[in-house]
Amino acid sequence: MIRRILISIIGLSLVTCAFAQVKVDRGYGQGVVSDSKPAVRHNSAFAVKYGIKAGVNFSNMKNGMTFDPGFTMGTGFHFGALANLHWGQRTASSLPGTGLWGLQPELMFSRQVIGTKNRNIRLNSLKVPVLLKIYPLSALSIEVGPEITYLFSAFPGEVNFDEASCNIGACNGFDFGAAAGVSYEFRFGLLLGARYSAGFVELASNLKWKNTSNIQIYAGWLF
Repeated sequence: MIRRILISIIGLSLVTCAFAQVKVDRGYGQGVVSDSKPAVRHNSAFAVKYGIKAGVNFSNMKNGMTFDPGFTMGTGFHFGALANLHWGQRTASSLPGTGLWGLQPELMFSRQVIGTKNRNIRLNSLKVPVLLKIYPLSALSIEVGPEITYLFSAFPGEVNFDEASCNIGACNGFDFGAAAGVSYEFRFGLLLGARYSAGFVELASNLKWKNTSNIQIYAGWLF
């Protein structure tokens, strides 16, 4: 019985000594492996953050009609939620999710205001941009990608110009566009950015207006 206990203690000691030579590296520090072998890292590892953001819209419209509505840039707002996926590692000792590439899908409510020579037009929509992010620095990103917009209401119901009367309230439906911008992600969670987006689809088949200019300045928080 004593012999078995001694053998067990010796065996356990040998196993413990063997594993004591290895420091496990999970990508959060500089792991050390016995015999000076480099730590194994998985460069495909990524970090996921969720966030909220809100900001200001500066919007304008392109006119394809025979009359001139006198469009001018108006000021609106947007807010919503996002998911930030960041791949890879910048250096061998960097955290996972600090590499060159990322992806950021968003779901935003957006009110875009466009001035005319008579009264302002307000467009309420849901926007879903899906942006490829390129990180020249670990916290600074350049972003570009498609943006799908669903216009669900527009005010006022009707706008009268000298040459025509336009039924704005009947406008609704999908718009497909593109967006590009820059953002900076502070380590403690603050997100700041600016973006330009443009829509490619006319508001209606008989109303050849396109929301081709939307500048966004925003702040948010990543969790």
